[in-house]
This record gives sequence, C-alpha cells and structure tokens, in this order.
Amino acid sequence: MRKKSEDKMNRSKGFLILMVILVVQVLALPAQDRSKVLEIKRTDRPPRIDGLLDDDCWQNLQPVSGFIQYNPVNGAPASEETYVWAAYDDRYIYFAFLMKDSHPDRIWAELTPRNEFENNDSIQVILDTYNDKRTSISFTLNPKGVQKNSVETIWKSGAKIREDGWSAEMAIPFKSLRFSTASEQVWGINFSRYIHRLNETDYWTEVKRDLPRLHQMAELRGLSGIKAGHNLEIFPYAGVRSSRWEDEKDDKLAVGVDVKYGIQPNLYLDVTASPDFSQVESDPFLYQLSPYENYLQENRPFFTEGSQYFSLATGTRIFYSRRIRDPRLAAKISGKTGKYSFGILGALNKTDYGSSKFGVFRLKRDIFKNSQIGIYYTGVDEQDSTSQNLAFDYSFNFKDIYYIRGASIFCFNSDGDNSRNGIHQIEFQREPDAGLQLAAGFERIEDNARLRAGYLNRVDFQALEAMLGYAWRFNRGTVQRLSWDISGNVNQDSYGRKVSEQLEFMMFWDLFNRIEFHYGVFTGKSQYQVLTPEDNLVWNGQFLKNYGASFDFDWERGGFLKEISLESGWQRRGIYNEDFTAVSPGSQLSLEGSISLKPRSNIELSFGADYIRQLLSATGEEVFEGLTYEASLHYQITQKLFLSTMLLGETRENQYSFDFLAGYYLGAGSIIQLSFKKSQRREFLETERGHSTTLKVSYLFRI
Repeated sequence: MRKKSEDKMNRSKGFLILMVILVVQVLALPAQDRSKVLEIKRTDRPPRIDGLLDDDCWQNLQPVSGFIQYNPVNGAPASEETYVWAAYDDRYIYFAFLMKDSHPDRIWAELTPRNEFENNDSIQVILDTYNDKRTSISFTLNPKGVQKNSVETIWKSGAKIREDGWSAEMAIPFKSLRFSTASEQVWGINFSRYIHRLNETDYWTEVKRDLPRLHQMAELRGLSGIKAGHNLEIFPYAGVRSSRWEDEKDDKLAVGVDVKYGIQPNLYLDVTASPDFSQVESDPFLYQLSPYENYLQENRPFFTEGSQYFSLATGTRIFYSRRIRDPRLAAKISGKTGKYSFGILGALNKTDYGSSKFGVFRLKRDIFKNSQIGIYYTGVDEQDSTSQNLAFDYSFNFKDIYYIRGASIFCFNSDGDNSRNGIHQIEFQREPDAGLQLAAGFERIEDNARLRAGYLNRVDFQALEAMLGYAWRFNRGTVQRLSWDISGNVNQDSYGRKVSEQLEFMMFWDLFNRIEFHYGVFTGKSQYQVLTPEDNLVWNGQFLKNYGASFDFDWERGGFLKEISLESGWQRRGIYNEDFTAVSPGSQLSLEGSISLKPRSNIELSFGADYIRQLLSATGEEVFEGLTYEASLHYQITQKLFLSTMLLGETRENQYSFDFLAGYYLGAGSIIQLSFKKSQRREFLETERGHSTTLKVSYLFRI
C-alpha cells in the first residue's frame, strides 16, 4: 500500500516537473511589435456628434484607411473601404468613421437596447489605455446608433445610413476611461468593422489569427495634458413597490443610492445603499438532478461591473456574489496602479436570521510580458460561524497560444475541520486558432475544503486530464474552421482511490454562413457521491458504466430568423433517487432548443425549451421527466422608450414566473421604469403565489 502511494506521489511530481519545463520553453517566445501609429491632433472646435461628418474639425484632418480582413480571408484587403478620423480636447477623444458599402440597401442594423445587438453591421474602436498589451476597452456602434461597450460607461455617439454606405461619430469622455497619470500618453489602438452581408470582420491593423490581438494593435500618440478628473457619479433612485405573496401584503416607498468616485484615473470606489434590483430578470428554473448545488448567473449591475478584478486564474469561484442575496450596504474599490490591479469588496447582507458580513480582497501583479501572479482573500462572518479562504494563483500567457495557470486555495472555517482543507490546480494549454492543440491539467480538492463565500460543487476529488487536438482554418469553400480533439481523464478521491475515468472524442465545424455544429461520443465508468444521513457527501463505491453521444447546432442567421440553436445528448449513467442517497444504472435524454425572431428591426421574439428524461435500466421505469421553457418579447419603440416581457416556467411542478418591464431614458444613465412580476413557485411541498409592482425613477448626477 505504501508502494502504491509512493508511485502516485512520483507521478504527481513528474507532472509538475513537466509543467515547469513547459514554462521554461515558452518563456523564449518572441514578443510582437506594433507597426502602425496614429498621430492624434488636439482640436479647439469639437464636432457635433450626429454621425453626419460635416464638422470643420474633420475637414482639416487626414483619415486613416487600409483595413485588412480577419475573417473570412485572414490577411486579405477588406472588401469595402473604411475611413477613420481622430481628434481630442480637454474632455473628450473624438472619432469619425465612413464605412463605404457597394450595397447600402443590405446594411443590417437593429434598434435594440444598449449592448444587445448581435451580427449587425458595426464599427468598433479598441483602446489599450495602459499600453500594456494586457487589457483593453471597446466601443461599438451600429448604423442605427445603438451602442455596445465592453464595460458599462457613458459616451456619446451618432450614426447615419447614406447612399454610399454609413457614417458614425463617437465622443468618449476621458472621465469614462482609466489610464495612467503620465503627461504624455501612448495608448494601444485598433479599429474593427463588421459587414453583415459578407460575414466579414476587418481591422485597421492586421490581426493574425495565431497571435494575440492585444499584441497586434497600433499605437495612439499625441495625447498630452489630459486628465480623467475625479468622475463623481451619484445615482439616487426612489420608487414605490406593492407586493402580494399569498396572504401577506407589503406596500412601501423604496429609496437608495449608488455612488461611483474616481479616486484616480485608474481607481474607482463604488458604493450602493439599499439597492433595488426589480429590473433584473428572474432566475431560470433549474432541475436538481444531483446533490450538487446549481450555479446561477449574476445579473445585478453592482456585482457585474468590474468583475474582472475579482476572478481567479483557474476560474474557480472563490467569490460567488450570489451568496450576497440581499445587500443592504456594499462598497468596492477596483482598478489598477502600475503593475498592480486589485479589488476590495465589503457587504452587509440581510438574512432570515439577521445579517452576515462579507469581505473580499484581490491583488494581482503583472510579470513578464503577459502574465500575472496574485493573492486572494475572502471572509464571511455569520451569526454563529466565520469562514475565511486564502488563495495564491498565477497565469502565464505567451502569444495567446500557450497558457499555464494554477492556484492553491486554503479554507479555514470556525465550525469545521481545518486539516485537509486545500484546493490545488494547475493546467497547461496550447490553443492556437489553427494547428496542434494540447491541454493537460491536475486538480485536487480535499475533503474539508469549503468556500462559504464562493461556489464549489464537490469535494474529496482529484483529477488528471489531458487533451490532444488539431484545427484547420480555410479561406474559401463552405467550411471556415474544422477541428477535432480527443480527451481523457482519470479521477480519484483525495486519498488516491480511483472513482472515475472517461475518454471523449469531439468534432467541431464552423461554416462561412454563421452555422456551427459539433458532435461527440464518450465512454468511461464512474462512482457517484451520495448524501449520508448527516448530509455529507461520500463516494458510493459502486462503478457504473458511462457512455453517450451529443450533437449541438447553432445558426446565427440574422434577419427575420435571427438565430436557431439545438443541443442534444443521450448517455448511459447513474440515476439518483429523490433524496440523492442512492444511485442506480439508467439513461438520460436531454434536448434543448431556442429560436429568436426579428419581425422588425426593433422587435425581437425568443422561445426556448429544455427537456430531460431519465429511465432506470433494470425496469425501463421513468423516474424523471421535466420541461423548462422561456419566452420573451422586446420592443424597442425608440432609442429612449422600450418594453419587454419574459415568461419562465417548468412543467413538473407547474411553476412559472412572468416579468414585465417598461422604461424611458430621461438622459444618459437616467431612467424611469415600471416593472411587474408574478410567479407561482413550489416551496417545501406547498405552492406559493405572488406578484409585485414597482415604479422607480433613477437619475444620474455626474460631477
């Protein structure tokens, strides 16, 4: 037995040595140089942002042009001409664009909410304001004047469709950007244009598929004497809410405030007091088919903005903001200073029994050309217990092809055993757009690991994984990209006893007409974790055969039939009983489909459904069948006025929720909203019904 343990330890050491060798090899990879330079000029006659390009400041400037295809023919000249002008003053950086089009009647643009158009003709500016080839911010505009940006910020824009194509203007305030305090600024910059009818993406500076895009940007020079200012935004709201839930009534006046303060151009303080999230969509219905907790996406603006400062290199969610269910007061500081980026968050959470306190600290340091190391701390103080997690992580990124990432997390809980409390991860990837693809990884989650402020769906688990694949890219014909991969994993409990193994083969097809589909097969065997009477998870010691197949299809067509997708899978696997205390051999069929329709450019209808059926192998008995569904309508009446509805439901317990939201934008960031929610949910074997109506006015004061 001792010999076997030593062999396993030696294999783990060998794996780590291999990772070190790979780090040393890729360190020698050459960096890419930027070639193009855009010299920007200061103007004392700022343009009127209407998209017409008739302002004096543009007439005295020379545009840049010569865009190059990224897709479909990488490196070929763009099919249509694009011209860009740039200028700035003390407050704004300005851009003007002329997109020539030989078929202006086929320009495709939707009137949608901000950030929600897809596959439209569009123009984009990409800024690397730190010029560090690590981070960027993008501003995108479609021909209807709808904005899309990579982070939530305020800027001005205008667009017009013309006889020879379409034109656009942008004015981006410096107070909406984060940059260094240097008197002479040098930024990375690129421009991107998408032509819908050709499914073509062009860049001003050539972007090769096998190199990182941030390493292939041009330089923006000439900015001097600019300051972001303090950028104080005060966003108070007031509203009335009427709720009815079974026999309970709750009518009240709700007030709260959000504050954003730019401590430095690259460092922000955000505070929210008594936030209202009535406009946020209800959570979808998810069936609980295993003892592991379902993951819910975060949609609340306070937690989504700046979330990149709170991520771990390996993707483990050491901080899961949905744990803060009802924040009464929360504050965070996030940003970057020199080579350091960090996020600090504190929140007071209202609970059924009182309150809990959350504290989060994240610090990362840039090293080498495109890599980082970091430290992460989370703490939760509840009524009768405390929990703390400490993590160290690293991410080595070379040419956006080679990645080596890892993390070690240590968990300390006042009401638990703090031995064998670690989570350790390391992974290597070689993932170019075309060519040989490799991946390998090791993960160990010990049996006393707990992430009270995070999300961890299993413990007592360690996995060794590997993948080999190859991808081809084609410039002509029906197929744009074709790839395959074969992957395998061997999994053990944290004491080294095997609990599962699997081998999988996948094929991926990307076609030129925006059709993607992939299919695969897998085989293996597995034990399952079951619940004990004390609600602990233990491996059941019984191996069951696992095998199955999957097929996924997606077509982003645009026009009336905007998008259609299908996901399907069948597998032989273990089926849990209702209380997750036992597993039996069985099979599972899953079908998921969705369709989006655009009867007009400002109306979108979406429908989706997810069907699951489970059978026992021994008797053929159906033990589970359920269907979840959703339907939504969005009507963008004007750029300022909209209404939307969403219906979510499931058939097994006959639960549903209905959301209605109407809004009118009073100005940038200011809005009046009317929302109505009605639901029927099953809680503790009883059906509960209720509804709420909220009228809310939010106004942005920007100083």
